[in-house]
Amino acid sequence: MAKILLSTGGTGGHIFPIYSLYSKLKKMKEIEDIKIMTDERAKNFLSVDDIMIITSDSPFRKRGIIHLIKTFFYIFISTLKCIFFLISYKPKIIVGSGGYVSAPVLLAALIMRQNFILYETNSVLGRVNRLFLPFCEKLLSGYLEIKKLPKKYEKKFFHVGQLVRNEFIESTKMNSSIKQKNKVLNILILGGSQGAKVFGEKLPRCFKGLDSSKMQLSIKQQVQKNQTSKILDFYRKNTQFKISLFEFEKNIHDFILESDVVICRSGSSTIAELSVLNKPFIAIPLPSSLDNHQYFNAKHYYDKNCCWLLEENSKDFENEMINILQDIYYSDVLLINKQNNLIKLNKKNAIENFINHILN
Repeated sequence: MAKILLSTGGTGGHIFPIYSLYSKLKKMKEIEDIKIMTDERAKNFLSVDDIMIITSDSPFRKRGIIHLIKTFFYIFISTLKCIFFLISYKPKIIVGSGGYVSAPVLLAALIMRQNFILYETNSVLGRVNRLFLPFCEKLLSGYLEIKKLPKKYEKKFFHVGQLVRNEFIESTKMNSSIKQKNKVLNILILGGSQGAKVFGEKLPRCFKGLDSSKMQLSIKQQVQKNQTSKILDFYRKNTQFKISLFEFEKNIHDFILESDVVICRSGSSTIAELSVLNKPFIAIPLPSSLDNHQYFNAKHYYDKNCCWLLEENSKDFENEMINILQDIYYSDVLLINKQNNLIKLNKKNAIENFINHILN
């Protein structure tokens, strides 16, 4: 019987994959108890007794000496809290899944000389994982290859696949249809916390440019609350397409299954969920992502002909997007080819692979 501590960031992209691992481990007779260490943001997504909240911050989020001092103060206080927790809880296994929230947990584990495993969800080794890589037992990865991994630590590297929410795994059994020529093209736009505002400003202009064509489009777009009326008014005045706007959708996997193609950021969790559902997507990486990891996440899929890749700051963004959507609409094979390539690419049984490494 073992106790396990999982640490992760509090955004949906961090918490949902780790929660799916938590749910699986919770049912196993080999596990005595399991806790998740995260930050305050996780309360927006989960309310379970096994979540422990700490305060932390990233020194790279803002510039300035005041923010830097405050960041290290948070890390110091949270590390002390984690040390006392490790003494009382006595976990057999500690997993750090990257993000600045994992830093105090892993630092406490290092001080207490407890073994830990790292999990990297991006195609670029994150800064926290890079810092603690020399001291970990294993580095588990969602990608077959990751950048910034020093050769001397390659023996610690194991490809397990991407952890995704349970509902996405269950939905893989459902056959999603692919658009047929001259039929409505169903487009889903996922902005999330780091894309909805920009997508709401740029993408409607692209669809305005398509309105004079004979294309039939049905668009579901995620927007921020303060954008809703302005964007809806723009669409009504400038397009004849079927439009539906939403801020947050709990059953987003249903929206994905109903779509033909998805326009999205390329956070690891988002494109992993699209990949497991074999759903082709147009990736627009967040330009400010640390180490440009969103670009390299998307590039991994683009190089294997599983998606389209369009950079937000491209001078010809609107025309490029219009051309991509026209190609998709008037082609019989583009979506089918990318869907078939996603099927070949997916690493199966990621949670089972992960658990095998933990228990061993």
